[in-house]
Amino acid sequence: MALLLSACSTSPPTPGRSPSHPVSAAVSTPLTSTPVGSIPVRSTSSMRPVSSPAPRPALPPVARRRMTPQRMWWGVDSTTPMSEQVLDNVRGWYRGAQVPAVWGRYVSGHWALHPSELGFARTHGIYLYVLVPDANCSVCSGGGDLCGNDRTSAQATEDARAAIRAATALHLPSGTMLYKDVEQIGSCTGELTAQYLLTWYRVGRASPYRVGFYGNAYSQHYDFVHAYCQLVRHHPMFTREVVLADDEPEPAIGAAQGTIGPADAPPFKPDAPYCAPDTATKIWQYGESISSGNLTDVDEVMPDTPGLIAPDGSVTP
Repeated sequence: MALLLSACSTSPPTPGRSPSHPVSAAVSTPLTSTPVGSIPVRSTSSMRPVSSPAPRPALPPVARRRMTPQRMWWGVDSTTPMSEQVLDNVRGWYRGAQVPAVWGRYVSGHWALHPSELGFARTHGIYLYVLVPDANCSVCSGGGDLCGNDRTSAQATEDARAAIRAATALHLPSGTMLYKDVEQIGSCTGELTAQYLLTWYRVGRASPYRVGFYGNAYSQHYDFVHAYCQLVRHHPMFTREVVLADDEPEPAIGAAQGTIGPADAPPFKPDAPYCAPDTATKIWQYGESISSGNLTDVDEVMPDTPGLIAPDGSVTP
């Protein structure tokens, strides 16, 4: 997510493509289980496995017009807060002048979700998906990459607890999915690790919220793929419960104003880890802004995605 990758920097990012895209094969870090063994785990009775079919939440009539030809929900994501001005930008940039059905926003960081945005989403019939910023980031540390934060159980515990505190402070409803952003950073090799992912998942699921990961599987050699697949092999509950959002490929990267919209969105074909269940990936960022005139990236979201905050304040099952 070009507009979302610099959540750790101190000034607004310049929209543009992440330099992490063409990285070399990353090194997988072995999983060790001792540090996370004492983390409390919520009962599985309240959790919906990713692989189980879920009823599709009903969209109001106006939102049905925001669907793609393949019946995906059309949406956007941004670091910029939702507002009438930003919505005007969305409607003016994308063909069809549609209000998005779904909007992705960060729960914390320098561009954190504000309580007023929940009311804005309700007024406009917008579903919300919630992201957690990555402490690693591209071109945000004096012009270089910031690495070293996605390795240990202690780092994951601290980060997950901070996200839970932020969600609680915003009064986000129980069952909201927190998508931890773990995109590949060009020079950050050997992270994230399987231990980091597993700890983040366990801490998150012991809270009132659910856990997803927003990753990059453009190359099956990326760290995210190694870490995720290591857990899939050994942790069936992780595999069943974790939902994925993917940001590659991006056929609409840099699309000019007025050239794309819900009516011509591509078929839902994100790059997913080779080991991921067919039902795991629910959100695909298929286009990325590289223009200062466009304040959002563009997404497709499966209508059965769990953990979205609906306009009425409920959470999709």
